[in-house]
Amino acid sequence: MKTIIQIILIAVTICGAQAQLLTAPTPMWKVTLKIVDDAGNPVAGAKAVVGYLFTNQIVGLSDTNGLFTASHTDKSFGLVFLASKEGYYSFRQNYDMGFDYQYNEAKWNPTQTIVLRKIGNPIPMYARRKESGMMLQREGEPMGFDLIAGDWVAPFGIGTNVDIFFMVHRKIINDREFDCTLKVSFPNKGDGIAAAPSEEFVSSAFRTSRTAAENGYEPELNLHFIDTELATNVFGYFIRVETSLDENGNVKSALYGKISGNFKFYAGTIKPHSGMGFDYYLNPTPNDRNLEFDPKHNLSTNLKLLEGVNEP
Repeated sequence: MKTIIQIILIAVTICGAQAQLLTAPTPMWKVTLKIVDDAGNPVAGAKAVVGYLFTNQIVGLSDTNGLFTASHTDKSFGLVFLASKEGYYSFRQNYDMGFDYQYNEAKWNPTQTIVLRKIGNPIPMYARRKESGMMLQREGEPMGFDLIAGDWVAPFGIGTNVDIFFMVHRKIINDREFDCTLKVSFPNKGDGIAAAPSEEFVSSAFRTSRTAAENGYEPELNLHFIDTELATNVFGYFIRVETSLDENGNVKSALYGKISGNFKFYAGTIKPHSGMGFDYYLNPTPNDRNLEFDPKHNLSTNLKLLEGVNEP
């Protein structure tokens, strides 16, 4: 057994080490932001911001090489990088350095590449965020949804044209155990859904592809939800609706759109019905695959609270 003197010595050693951590000088962090466009070319004159300690900022402009450097000595454990310039989509990214007593020279002196995507051809679209109110009042039978009206078709809503069908199968065991499938399908031959590729511009205000896929659309999608396990996380989907084909089976006319993220599903274990939600954009011009939305010109009307879409 340790003697009282040994215990006292150990305590003194620990306290001394803690005191050294508390009194040790705070290291300086230094960040170099390298701001480039989609093609990797330097962007000069971009407004660059490095945020630290919650509300503090170091602000400046990138030089002719697209570089901006900021440094400070403080107790930050994380930083925020922002960049913007007229004609480009803004950028925001959080950066974790770790606490000062965990000082790592590489993490505290990063060179971070920031990609400012050029604003191309943003267009008016039907865009809506459906987070609530989409009760699936039928089980085992498809319910039609009208993307332009933003609602179920009659008799469950004010929609008049079916763009997408949703059908749910539920097996509810108790309020925590369930096994459900949400089937997404379409009314027309040639309609369909395709998984969108993960984008490298995840910190940009405009994250998705500029254009929808031309091919690769599947006529249905089945999402499985069991207990607390969610459907596979995806970046999003492309959709093709209101399709008409020529005599050779080629697309003659269609509307293209995108869905941001995955479909949301609420099993409703203690309710008589399940529910769902999704964020979607629909280009109104036939055969135009442009998916760059202009948030100032949303064609969707009568948007309810929280249904507005501000992201391009």
